[in-house]
Amino acid sequence: MFCVFPAPAHFLPLVSYAWALQAAGHEVRIAAPSGQDTGITSVDFDRVVTATGLIPAVCGEPEPLAVHDRGHPGWLDLLPTEAETERFSEVLDLDAAGLHVWEMFHCFQVLAARDYHPPKPRQDVLALVDFAVEWRPDLVLWDPWLPGGAVAARVSGAAHARVLNAPDYSGFVLDRIARRRAEGVDVPEDPLTATVRPLAEHFGLTLDEELLLGQWTVDPFPDGLRLPSRVPSVSVRNVPFNGATPAPDWLHTPSDRPRIGLSLGVSVRKFMKGDWGRTAKLLDAVADLDVDVIATLDKNQLADRPAGVPSNVRTVDYIPLNQLLPTCAALIHHGSTGTFASATAFGVPQLICDTDEPVRCYGKPTEDGIEWRFDCQKQLTATETAEVVTRHGAGFRIDHQKQSAEEIRDRVRRVLEEPSHAEGAAALRRGWLATPGPTEIVGVLERLTAENRA
Repeated sequence: MFCVFPAPAHFLPLVSYAWALQAAGHEVRIAAPSGQDTGITSVDFDRVVTATGLIPAVCGEPEPLAVHDRGHPGWLDLLPTEAETERFSEVLDLDAAGLHVWEMFHCFQVLAARDYHPPKPRQDVLALVDFAVEWRPDLVLWDPWLPGGAVAARVSGAAHARVLNAPDYSGFVLDRIARRRAEGVDVPEDPLTATVRPLAEHFGLTLDEELLLGQWTVDPFPDGLRLPSRVPSVSVRNVPFNGATPAPDWLHTPSDRPRIGLSLGVSVRKFMKGDWGRTAKLLDAVADLDVDVIATLDKNQLADRPAGVPSNVRTVDYIPLNQLLPTCAALIHHGSTGTFASATAFGVPQLICDTDEPVRCYGKPTEDGIEWRFDCQKQLTATETAEVVTRHGAGFRIDHQKQSAEEIRDRVRRVLEEPSHAEGAAALRRGWLATPGPTEIVGVLERLTAENRA
């Protein structure tokens, strides 16, 4: 049983693991709370799961997400605050890198978890636990952004592990808290523990570290994207699955000049207008190059460039990267771990948009709902993925805030003309291939399940 936050960006990275277990003869279910469309995910989750050949179990009746529901009791207390960040930054003695991890954990992971784990347990999450009790899985693999999966596992007697879809923010933070307490520092209850506690107590469970971090962790990230944690881990190759659509005829039409992919993700554009001028600058940068550019951009993103699209750019709202990348000499992207993994898998040099700005998200109540303040000009993991790419010589970090279009154009030209970047991308791919694939860890998961289930 996979317990997943019901959004494609959280589900699709799990598909290769689910296929591997299913191909080995195991029954697999993809379980999620029903939630309600907020305009952020805009997804019929049943349809997304069944399109992969897997079986969904979407539990409970739709209801507004807690953080977005002004009628929800205590909803104001669910919003992360800067005061909370300042307090934990001080007691945990965080340097700049540690503060970044805390903000990813606090402003994004815990905020998402609070949508499904408010002080009064939601009926759809209770229904998810009920499904686990009825179906009785041997193993629950759960999304760290939906920690109710661990509760479902313990109530049903299953072994359980987290499957990371982002660097292990919660493992890092809870390990830092444990070390500071061992040093005699008075550390208050962290927001993840406070978030999971009501659901655990509803079922009479003792809230321990295993309920917050799993009995082990399935970690698909290479060195440079891993964070230290005391929890045992199983390394696995991140085999990207980007969905499936019919391939357009033009995709495989031969060209006498290099093709470049341009992808800035699909999540943020669903709820934010524009993208800090990033799209406009990137299109200016490629406009005068002798290349063909395939840009997966929508009208929202293109609105930042009134001059329209350069003649060497073809825009498509969406095309799976596993179809596009085999035809590309380079990929310009926003720095998500999923897009990074796709480019790595196909050995494609990467140019990653990043800035020196911090990444934060705080909300305050207004008459119309929540006014969100995004103190960020980039994707959450852009800095980390850019560091891995540049360390391997597999491309460049490009600063869409500080660099001019001419400077970015020079970086693109160098990636195409200097062989070292293709060699670096090939080295990244060799490291990816050397990591055990999903089918290779099935036996490990079977052994750990036998050792850990009730």
